[in-house]
Amino acid sequence: MLAYFRQNFSVYLKANIVAYFFMILILVIGIVIGALAVKILPDDQKGELISYLHMFFTGLSQGNNDASSNNMIGMVMFNNVKTVVLMWILGFTIIGVPFVLFILFTRGFIIGFTVGFLVNEYVMRGLLFAFASILPHNLLAVPAMLVLGVSATTFSLMLVRRKTYDKINIWYEAVRYSMVCIIVLAVMLVAALLEVYISPVFMKLAATFLTKQ
Repeated sequence: MLAYFRQNFSVYLKANIVAYFFMILILVIGIVIGALAVKILPDDQKGELISYLHMFFTGLSQGNNDASSNNMIGMVMFNNVKTVVLMWILGFTIIGVPFVLFILFTRGFIIGFTVGFLVNEYVMRGLLFAFASILPHNLLAVPAMLVLGVSATTFSLMLVRRKTYDKINIWYEAVRYSMVCIIVLAVMLVAALLEVYISPVFMKLAATFLTKQ
């Protein structure tokens, strides 16, 4: 069973290696631009963000944010479901590829800006908090988004080429694409649980360290 999985995974990866490279490149570009955007942030907006972060760190270190977890889980799950459904729909449209790339770019931009701002203001302590707040759920969310991005792009391009290749069973490919989206959706829901219930544990430890400095 394991050998069968490895063989199929190897075939899948070889067939989509260029698409994955391109998706990762878009994500990395978003991260880099997000980090660079911190440098051009106006001083007044930067001051507001620093003030908010200080209050957030203080409240988090004192345990004042625990009660909001139950309220947040619905919102985070809804946002993740919305993203997956949107990318699934875009895969069925011929013009959906640029929008899929934009979603990945935006995800990277948010990660880059968050890490860049924290590191810019708090240096190594900021990096510690960035890892605590971003890393746990994104270990699942980012690979899932890449898989979904590749699947949506591949299926969308398949729709363009369907008249050229008569052997393509579009209904079979649509079902397979939808199954991938369902699996990604399940992973994104688990990522939402990590974001709401696990990440704050590490964030609280990091915030306690930050407020004591």
